[in-house]
Amino acid sequence: MDQNSLRKVVEGQLVRLEGNAFQDCMDRLGLELYPGDYQPVRAAGPRGDTKNDGYCPKARVFFAAHATRNERLDKTKAKVRGDLQGCLQEHPDVKVWRFVTNDTVPGEVDQFIDNELRPLYPGVTIEVWGLKTLALEICKLRREQVDRIIDIVSAEEPEFEVVPLSYMTTGRELWPILSGCLGWFEHVEPDDCTDEEQDLIDGAVQTFRDWSDISSDIEHSRASVRDAQRSITVILNELQENGLALYAGIKDNYPLGGGPSPLLGSVAIFKIARSGA
Repeated sequence: MDQNSLRKVVEGQLVRLEGNAFQDCMDRLGLELYPGDYQPVRAAGPRGDTKNDGYCPKARVFFAAHATRNERLDKTKAKVRGDLQGCLQEHPDVKVWRFVTNDTVPGEVDQFIDNELRPLYPGVTIEVWGLKTLALEICKLRREQVDRIIDIVSAEEPEFEVVPLSYMTTGRELWPILSGCLGWFEHVEPDDCTDEEQDLIDGAVQTFRDWSDISSDIEHSRASVRDAQRSITVILNELQENGLALYAGIKDNYPLGGGPSPLLGSVAIFKIARSGA
């Protein structure tokens, strides 16, 4: 699996986690990043977890794990402020305080941390690891470490399954497949393609893959998604004008990569056929 596909798989796994499941995942990350130093922490007694979800006694790095799940901005800011202040009151010599979340940190929250909290505590390195930063940091590790962190379950060789393909005429129809997949099979095309048709097909499929790669980056903006869909419609129209039709579908829970514990994800299938064939 290429690095970009792996990142998308990891993001997909992280974003599904809630509550203790996310904190458990962050403990596994800490154990891989700081072997022999990281210490998981859980709440116990009236003092709770002393505003510390896990830390490194030697490196003095403290984690605050929070699955935000699109909560209100004021609640997120209050959570960040409270956890930071509580940690600094309870623990001496904090060198790095790291807030980790499986959501994209809103700009207002990031600005609040930079403009208000960092100036208050200049002796502490305050870090924020949102969804994409978390995924990038995890993907820097070895594959077996990635598997342990996101807790991949072993899968047997997939059974043969017929995947229905749908005729695509607009970018709006194709977009759910492009934005929902984590990889793709090699496309199928007619055996008797001319050089010009092959170039047209290769360019179209590459564009579909490019849009798929950045789909998670633009889905927060309806305008950006619409622009992408319109661009895709232009390509589909060009295929149709040249007597070609695109059929597409998606295969779920497909093993991405080898080994005894493969990452599972959705894979797109593209088939180009002669119109009317």
